[in-house]
Amino acid sequence: MMRMPVPQLIFALAAGLALATPAAGDLGDPATIAHADVDRFMGRWYEIARMPNRRESNCVRDVVATYERRNASAIRIVNVCRTADGELERVQGVARIRDGDSKAKLELRYAPLALAWLPFLWDDWWILEAAPEYTYMMTGDPSRRSLWIYARTPALDEATYGTLVAHAAAQGYDTSRLVRTPQTVTQTTPEMPRAVQSLQPSPEPRQ
Repeated sequence: MMRMPVPQLIFALAAGLALATPAAGDLGDPATIAHADVDRFMGRWYEIARMPNRRESNCVRDVVATYERRNASAIRIVNVCRTADGELERVQGVARIRDGDSKAKLELRYAPLALAWLPFLWDDWWILEAAPEYTYMMTGDPSRRSLWIYARTPALDEATYGTLVAHAAAQGYDTSRLVRTPQTVTQTTPEMPRAVQSLQPSPEPRQ
């Protein structure tokens, strides 16, 4: 029996695996929740884990997001985090609902309002999973390059976290890229709420 040289064998096995594993683009869009009660999503969320992304490249811990309903289709977003030197970093953005039926498909913009007309400044942000009581949620983009897990409290039990990670993996997300977000704040820590409240309301978002 003819034996294949080791380098060629390794190459053949790798090629076979590549053919057997569908690329993210072959999976179709990930499924969102059937319906999002937008009003119940408002308020403060603690980031439990995320895939690394450019917008949060300076955030090392204590990432908190606060959502405020502005009108029927627009939401004001304020993100606060701690950087490596302990400073607070704050950024304000806008989300707009793009799927009127489920209300689970949104777009985010952190660029200035004057540039809102540029389509490439809006990022897809879909609600992939949420607790019936809206105590946790998982969001991501349909390209599967971004993923976040949030909770209403600074910690999420391991069983629920594992279930969400498994759900994301089943939808084609590379969950090995997920990074836990250290949370040293508590729900009664005054400095984070003050940091959020210190931002003045923005003008009504344009659609």
